[in-house]
Amino acid sequence: MPQTQGVSLSYRYLRVAIVSMVLVLFIALALQIAADRAAAGPGQEWWFASISTYFYTPVQNVFVGVLFVAGICMIAVKGRDGGEDVLLNFAGMTAILSAMVPTPLTPAGCAGEPYCLDVPERVANNVLALLLAGIPVLLLAAWPRRGDLVRGAGWDLWLTWLAWGAVAAWMSLWPAAFLGWAHYVAALAFFACLIAVAWVNGRDQQVTGGPGERTRGLRPQAYRRAYRAIAITMTAVIVVGLAALGAAEFLGWRAPAQTVFVVEALLLLIFAGFWILQTIEFWEIGLPAKARNGE
Repeated sequence: MPQTQGVSLSYRYLRVAIVSMVLVLFIALALQIAADRAAAGPGQEWWFASISTYFYTPVQNVFVGVLFVAGICMIAVKGRDGGEDVLLNFAGMTAILSAMVPTPLTPAGCAGEPYCLDVPERVANNVLALLLAGIPVLLLAAWPRRGDLVRGAGWDLWLTWLAWGAVAAWMSLWPAAFLGWAHYVAALAFFACLIAVAWVNGRDQQVTGGPGERTRGLRPQAYRRAYRAIAITMTAVIVVGLAALGAAEFLGWRAPAQTVFVVEALLLLIFAGFWILQTIEFWEIGLPAKARNGE
């Protein structure tokens, strides 16, 4: 059954919103870096080591807002039934968690008030609020499929509840470790989910569902090659970045200060490129055939 024009528009706007959020973040970062460079004295640091560290600067509201909006949009976008839809949901949830739990920073390294005040208290409040609000949301999502909970078809529901419980237990039982590592775990999980989503798109040979449907832009084979290239490139960026940092630590060398910043920036640019391709490809049909009507 073909998608209505209204539904296609909704998915188009969701994808455009994701791309626009990445653009907003890069503009905010550029403005802050330029301001810090102009204000820095001789020998003073003016370019932070990672994008995540800009949580502790005036970029904070944009950083948190971008991750929230992008996360919600990815949860709202319907993927192919089964794996892709679950991956998009988890990518959205981990993006939101990355926004709520900033990369750890010592008070001496903060850029100034009010961005460094009471981070543990804010994390505890925000993540607890997210977990409590998640209970009715997860119940609402599970209710129409309650019969699946006792069958294999409900694996994604159980996995979602397991993730909820893991975050709740980690924050409650080991709060210091949660503050120190949750951002990194969530960020890596986010990009891992996106890599898997890109790979799924690179393997789907039945994007359209009928003779009257067509995609825009590139030929279907070109889209599939592009998505596979995105998945491989994102994986390579993460592996090379981690290997470079690990080798420098092992050999006692000092890695370039902005190594993590460059890795994060490349991943975000590739991430935006993926959603630009998705926006063009599904401009008219909204969703691939396997994401519609249980196909």
